[in-house]
Amino acid sequence: MPFSAIRLLQQGWHWLMPSSCLWCSLPVQSATHQLCTDCQSALPQLPYALCHYNLLWLPQVAQGLKKPRFDQLLSVSLYQHPYRHWLQRWKFFTDDAAGDLLQLQFAALLAQLTTTGQTLPDAIVYVPMHKARQRKRGFNQAQLLAQAAAEQLGLPLLHVIQKSRHLSAQVGLSRKQRQRNLRHSFTLNTTISLPSHLALVDDVVTTGATANEICRLLRRHGVRRISLWTVAVTTLT
Repeated sequence: MPFSAIRLLQQGWHWLMPSSCLWCSLPVQSATHQLCTDCQSALPQLPYALCHYNLLWLPQVAQGLKKPRFDQLLSVSLYQHPYRHWLQRWKFFTDDAAGDLLQLQFAALLAQLTTTGQTLPDAIVYVPMHKARQRKRGFNQAQLLAQAAAEQLGLPLLHVIQKSRHLSAQVGLSRKQRQRNLRHSFTLNTTISLPSHLALVDDVVTTGATANEICRLLRRHGVRRISLWTVAVTTLT
């Protein structure tokens, strides 16, 4: 079926039974949107004009990270509602609508980045899950976000990082506990030549321990600049 016909069917269905906003539950104004206009405009914003699209320049973010091995941090939001709600719905309850919304918001931020004149990475990688955990969950949210980023920016997506150890959950662990938990837990496919600038995608950055461990591995194999892109970033309270 042609795309134009599919779009007409979507618009017709929306006119008969408009979808509900994923935050306020009121009808959305467009068949292609998951938030109403008011909720979209009310979403929390980060001051990218002040930090030059690098959250490492924001004290409230930087003070929660221990010696980051990445050069740039980009995130849709702080780890707060409604993003916290949608992330939990997606990861733990397999809420596909919440996942689609987060991927759209993530892609929109990257589209905004392209208008700033900054140099984009040469390729995109993502934080992997152990095969056993991914089978249980059914998907890797970081991989889906990375796919959305690759499509948005027209960049190659490299599947070169593997999770070699099945670890206990990181939630609730301190920075030192996370570091011990992650030590030697990732491997890299060294048969693939890596470019000098990569974007590493994850859903949430908390202490930066996971990203640092992967960045350490990437830099050992010649990557010189790493941008960390996420949906949300936690801050010290």
